[in-house]
Amino acid sequence: MNVFKYKALSSEGIERSGVVLADNLSQAYADICRKQLMPTDISRVYRVSSKISLNEILMFFLHIDFQLKCGTKINDAIENYTDFQGNKILNAKLLEISESLKSGYSLKEAFQNSVFDTITTGLLEAAEKTGNLSEIISNILEFLKLQKEWKSKVKSTLAYPIFMACLALCIMWFCAAILGPQVIELLNDYANGDVPLLTSFTVNYLPRVSAGILGIMIISVVLFIKGSKKSKNKLLTIPVLGDIFCKAILWKFFKTLQIALTSKLDFIKAFDLGLNSVSVEKIYTDLMQAKTQILCGYKIFESLSALKYLPKSIVTAIYVGETGNNLENSIARISDELYKEIVSDLKNFGQFLNVGLIGLTGGIFIFILHSLFYPLYNYVEVIGQ
Repeated sequence: MNVFKYKALSSEGIERSGVVLADNLSQAYADICRKQLMPTDISRVYRVSSKISLNEILMFFLHIDFQLKCGTKINDAIENYTDFQGNKILNAKLLEISESLKSGYSLKEAFQNSVFDTITTGLLEAAEKTGNLSEIISNILEFLKLQKEWKSKVKSTLAYPIFMACLALCIMWFCAAILGPQVIELLNDYANGDVPLLTSFTVNYLPRVSAGILGIMIISVVLFIKGSKKSKNKLLTIPVLGDIFCKAILWKFFKTLQIALTSKLDFIKAFDLGLNSVSVEKIYTDLMQAKTQILCGYKIFESLSALKYLPKSIVTAIYVGETGNNLENSIARISDELYKEIVSDLKNFGQFLNVGLIGLTGGIFIFILHSLFYPLYNYVEVIGQ
């Protein structure tokens, strides 16, 4: 089916807009008319992006969770959401899901290859098998809320330090690349070409240094957001930040594992869903080896104890849960503790960065004053003559 966007007039003369799925333009026109609308403009959407924001997906599941608790069927809940949701691309995706459900596809098949990740589709598959759709939707909603909160905390922690770092680099580049040559020209004219070594270094090399540092910062951010599992291994080697990044990966794994177990999935399937959340090759490979050992009959805590980056407290908690037949609660406590540690570490790291960058910015100002303007001060009398 194709996606068509339209503008139309209601019976009251109010302009409406939206999207419909249809095989051709004539069918799209007929579908719009069945909504008691008079089409004024219809055009086909040739490129439908799969990039939908986390906030939009969160709002969708908030709506679905509310509708299911009110007794509405999921297919009707999806169609109701498209009536007032403003993102036409998301509407098109949801209409595709709705059409698939009407055609008899399962929840997993309908949601697969859309804007939803493999974790969501795996949990929906479990919901279909166990009949706990409303409960599992609530679990997905809880997970999305925590993801949003986590991203918000990362942004708020790093926003000011990144701004200060960029400001310091820009000032350093401006002084060295723009003002520096003018200072050297004055010294050549009035100080018989006596240019101090520090001033020469500042003008000739400092712009390259600042550009290089800025480039490293940009590459690090790109690796963090868009990098492959293999390239993200390098982020684990960064002091302090690498430890926080590792904890964040483990938190997402254990939180996914907890939600999957709460959704009545067996441990191996829940473990597989957790693996889908891991975005670092080293951690993913180690967890795969642990899964292989579990399948060979080893205890869960024995298999996970071989992971060097997994704290002993986590292994102990898994041991207690496994031997006491209360693994689900133990996994929940592990994910909660990891989240608290991440929030605390981020706060401390942000404070450390703030102090460090204020000192760095002050040092850059002093360095520039000494290398560029102090030589001029020494030759004020000469320049005055």
